[in-house]
Amino acid sequence: MKNPPLPNEQLVPLERISKFIRQLTHDVRNGLSAIDLETAFIAEIATDPEVLSEIRKLREMVAETAKMLRTVSQNFQPVTAHPIPWAATTVLEELGKQLQAEFPEEFPTVLLENQFGTETVQIDLNQTLAAIFAVLRNAFHFRKEGTLVRLIGRVQDSQAVMEVREPKQTLQSETPPEQWSAEPLHSTRPGGYGLGLYRARQIAEAQGGTLETTFTGSELVTRITLPG
Repeated sequence: MKNPPLPNEQLVPLERISKFIRQLTHDVRNGLSAIDLETAFIAEIATDPEVLSEIRKLREMVAETAKMLRTVSQNFQPVTAHPIPWAATTVLEELGKQLQAEFPEEFPTVLLENQFGTETVQIDLNQTLAAIFAVLRNAFHFRKEGTLVRLIGRVQDSQAVMEVREPKQTLQSETPPEQWSAEPLHSTRPGGYGLGLYRARQIAEAQGGTLETTFTGSELVTRITLPG
């Protein structure tokens, strides 16, 4: 149940917030680019190895901050999906490759189950992978260390289904999992923005699909269903 607005509280449309975030990101990244150029110039004239090492660290910090800003801004923008036919097994193969590149440390603890046959699925591959990675990123953060996560791909009722299944006895959130992806900016993760699952749901819906999260008492299941 949503809390009622406080007296004199203004409700700002998400579209306006999105525009603000885009402009703010643009301005801050311009400032970061100027800092990066300045540090690059300093690196050219510096000779002390210790100073050069610190400059490299500073440039890496600037690059990571710029990447974070870009990701946050993208998560606020409308999703544009361009589904095309893919062999279902190819989708799982590509998912496995990118999964290992995106999460090299966590990859050994992911059980990738390819239950696809010879079906063809109509999806936007890059957007769909981004949605799955958002779900996995959330799973990796909240799971008990070393817990295996199952990632299953199959066709059901002529629809492509991707499931992330996590063994779990209790939930850290008081909000029902069915509501986790419904609204942005709700997060129980320190430093989180509450945008990952929300974005994943937007990606699924932009392709005419759904994202659902349920808790059985022993397993947390997040299911992305897309038209076949």
